[in-house]
Amino acid sequence: MSRFWIFTIALVLAMLLLFALLQAFQVPFLQDDTRFMFEMEKGFAALAGLGLLLVDVVAPVPSSVIMTANGALFGAVPGTLLSLAGGMGAAAVAYWIGMGGERAGRRWMGESALTRAHAFFLRHGMLAVIVSRPVPILAEAVGIIAGMAGMPRGRFFGGALAGLVPIAVVYAVAGAYSRDVNSGLYVFVGVMALAGAFWMLGRRTTGPDHATPR
Repeated sequence: MSRFWIFTIALVLAMLLLFALLQAFQVPFLQDDTRFMFEMEKGFAALAGLGLLLVDVVAPVPSSVIMTANGALFGAVPGTLLSLAGGMGAAAVAYWIGMGGERAGRRWMGESALTRAHAFFLRHGMLAVIVSRPVPILAEAVGIIAGMAGMPRGRFFGGALAGLVPIAVVYAVAGAYSRDVNSGLYVFVGVMALAGAFWMLGRRTTGPDHATPR
């Protein structure tokens, strides 16, 4: 197995461990319970939703539930815009963390593997970012590695936006037309199916000659 993939798996496992530790403390706003948002004034609820989506990079925030609550509280269009702002902010944080860790990545993966990772993200990074957006932990890991590999900012944020728009719309609409925030589970399944469709479309578009980092 290449150093790149070993590093990727190690990063995902480290994030899983961090999330498990935070979940063990049972912090109310990190659980699948958004009742506290409905008990706030609208302005504070908007800030809470935005802030929780921003810290999703380093905390086990149930982003799908937060996005659904945004739709229930503010309606489909404002809820979508609020979720997009939080999601793009989280993507920026992940990318910034990756940029800051470039030296560590160079040391752990090696110059050759990091160069191949850069080539991979130049060619297929946009698809990787789009497809990973609905997947918890993987989305954050891809953002960090994209920043570390030096993926161009325009392509990264373009991919992040393209991946977030359908997610934000679907969850906000579900929240706006259903007061049962737990219905987000069914929406999540639909979003995952959408991610799978993106992936299959990308494979057909790019063909079999993927520049896989080694």
